[in-house]
Amino acid sequence: MSRLDAMPVNNVLSEEYKLTTEPMVIDNSTEYEWNEIQSDTLNQPQGTNWRLQLKNLSQYCNPAKSYLEVTFRMTTSANVNLGNDVNASIQNHVLSLFSRASLRVGGQLVETVNECHIAKGLIQPLLHYSQDYASSSGTNEMYYKEGPGMGHLKVPIAGTDFATDYNNGHRKRFDRSNNKEVTCWVPMSSLFGFCTVDRVLVNNTFIVELTKSAQKDHVLSTAGSEKVAVNKVSIWMPSIQAKPVVDLSIKAAMADGLASNYMYPHFQSYSALGVNGTNNIRVVTSSEKVLYGFVIARSPTRTATGSASATLDNVQTLELRLNGRSYPSQNYVSLKGTTADKSRAYSDLLRYMSRGYDYSSGIPLSYEDWERTTIYAFDMTSQPESVGMGSPATVELKAFTDAAVEWSVCILSEKRVQINYNGESAAVLVN
Repeated sequence: MSRLDAMPVNNVLSEEYKLTTEPMVIDNSTEYEWNEIQSDTLNQPQGTNWRLQLKNLSQYCNPAKSYLEVTFRMTTSANVNLGNDVNASIQNHVLSLFSRASLRVGGQLVETVNECHIAKGLIQPLLHYSQDYASSSGTNEMYYKEGPGMGHLKVPIAGTDFATDYNNGHRKRFDRSNNKEVTCWVPMSSLFGFCTVDRVLVNNTFIVELTKSAQKDHVLSTAGSEKVAVNKVSIWMPSIQAKPVVDLSIKAAMADGLASNYMYPHFQSYSALGVNGTNNIRVVTSSEKVLYGFVIARSPTRTATGSASATLDNVQTLELRLNGRSYPSQNYVSLKGTTADKSRAYSDLLRYMSRGYDYSSGIPLSYEDWERTTIYAFDMTSQPESVGMGSPATVELKAFTDAAVEWSVCILSEKRVQINYNGESAAVLVN
């Protein structure tokens, strides 16, 4: 008899043989009531800051099921509604309207997204939204992939090549916003990693602060003078009416002292001007555990008349260093043009996109889309055992280019928060 016949196994009965199994009923809540959290400062179409605060501290809520509502309209530089067929729209995604987003829970700053227009308006949608998602739910977030140029007409523009200049994403956003008001709904989990944790929150304030991005980071037009009037920003938060058995269970656990642990992905973006030649730039120092780095190189003289997602093919060599360790282990030494290193870089990006961070299954970023918006991915999950949560993490970019570029480095790190419930009070600890 083969040794394989004696291999120990776990014998598990299939469900069809479990004749005595009782039906399962999820006994959680009776209903959800949706509450709108409006900005402290209302009716400011050309405002630049918004603060939204949940003030009901005694009610159960679940940020993972909440939404950010943004209503906007394209205007002229004089804040007057655009006329018909003015070639102007927002860029990439509605979150490109914000340069900074911060979340405070219980008075503690649990998450800050710097350069939100890059991290959440450009990099995250391209990496996380499959083709299926981009053609369905992503459209409610004003997400349409950029094309290669500025053309938005369905017929060739005089003096241009229709095939190379037509921008289908720009055209779709133009059709949605031309001379009309647009409302977008974005899951809060798309903005903050904290909100990806599907968990009830109680006895805590929940405050979101948003800062508007520069015009060149959220407007795409031929004239370059148009503006975006943000008429409304609010959060829709579900208020949970828990059944008595659930309510008593939670309150009993809190009375004895309860620690609720959160661990979630955190995106941060950092930009710096590079030079023609050798670039050595320190982009971030953090106490969080760094998992991935994403790099794009764009024109340092970008304006609203240049596509935000167009990248420069002027990078020859590129590497990121985490605490002095180089990634990838075999550096990219020939990235300009169509090269073997460029194919390897695309393959490295696809490995990240299939690691479970995708919002839905489906086709990821094609090579043609990636080449037009080149995002280089650096897997930093392989680290010395001594490097962990709370340890210093210094990320540096090293590259050689044949033109000056604006570097943007987006860091994906692992963030941890603990909420300690003790009776009616709650204390928030952030790593």
